Amino acid sequence: FRMSDPDRRKFLATCAIGGVGVGVGVVAAVPLVRLVVDPAGKQTVSSPREPLDLGPASRFVAAPTKVEIVAPVIKDAWAAARDVVLGAAFIRRVGDGLEARSAVCPHLGCAVGFDHAQNNYLCPCHDSRFALDGAKLSGPSERGLDQLPLQIVNGRVLLTWERYKTGQSKKEPV
Repeated sequence: FRMSDPDRRKFLATCAIGGVGVGVGVVAAVPLVRLVVDPAGKQTVSSPREPLDLGPASRFVAAPTKVEIVAPVIKDAWAAARDVVLGAAFIRRVGDGLEARSAVCPHLGCAVGFDHAQNNYLCPCHDSRFALDGAKLSGPSERGLDQLPLQIVNGRVLLTWERYKTGQSKKEPV
């Protein structure tokens, strides 16, 4: 079966016009698809940039006190969540001031507790131990407990939450 020349020309012209139409449609659709999908492809969950109020400084004593770090609002690409627990920290009095240490083990991210009998921090996952000042005492952790920025303003403790990469000797924000 062989097409006649006029039919063949008409078929090729129709294909060319259709191909141009499809190409224009794809070019126009790419920005629209990117607009809709773009936030989903980014790490858009926000941590609080402002320091979080942990209450009066007078509540913290020489022994470390573990506190939950709660953000009032966290926003991602399309939604907002209220009262989100970000993690935990140990706050302790040192001289006239306070210091904060992350309660996240720098080895693999397990939750660290305080061993009152030994007077040091303990990660029960792999038995890493840390001194009161956060220095590594023993275990597989590559570094000591991470110190968190803390300030006292008008008698209130303000802590800036930061999460750090685990499994490495260098303290690096996530």
